[in-house]
Amino acid sequence: MRSEWSARIALTALALTAAGGVTARAHAQYVAELTPFFTSYYPLSSIGEFGSILERQAAAPGGGARLTFWISPSVGIEAAGAYVASGTKLTSSDATVTAGVSLPGSIIAGTGRLVFRPARTNLYLLVGGGIVSRGGDTWDPDVTGLQTESLTNIGGVVGFGARANVTPKFALNVTVEGMLYSADPDGDDGGTYESKLQSDIYVSIGIPIGFGRR
Repeated sequence: MRSEWSARIALTALALTAAGGVTARAHAQYVAELTPFFTSYYPLSSIGEFGSILERQAAAPGGGARLTFWISPSVGIEAAGAYVASGTKLTSSDATVTAGVSLPGSIIAGTGRLVFRPARTNLYLLVGGGIVSRGGDTWDPDVTGLQTESLTNIGGVVGFGARANVTPKFALNVTVEGMLYSADPDGDDGGTYESKLQSDIYVSIGIPIGFGRR
């Protein structure tokens, strides 16, 4: 159910992004915007490999908010935070092993970024940096028996999106962004995990609330 829900959000968001790119209607300029959003999280790589066993974060829904300050009509400074209820799942490449093991968990991501909004279009680009922090039973030593001392990582974020103007006073911001960082949950070169590059995708739909009309 959770993965189906995530897929629907992703498809809706991508469709609105495409529509926003060709529907560049004028919209009010604000000094600041607060954008609560729903998001769908997709990890592109495994976080651990143990022989034929792969450990991956689970695709999951979540939510968050962004606060954007427009320093010019085309350039903004933005802070964003998101929470997703993503645990991990162990699967095997061995065809004789059919069952997987899953444990609940969570991911909290916080970023600061620059937003670029070209003139006469509803499209925008973003680039910046941030942190990713993992938690929950799947990283609890009392549950798994593994010591996980490095659950917070610093990385970069890049993305794009579109503003879909539903009515003159109501819009949707659709954003696709990727977090790139290196993760080593046990923080030990000789431990269970090895440092691996992670690529996390967030597909979000938000409602911008403007303050301080220019």
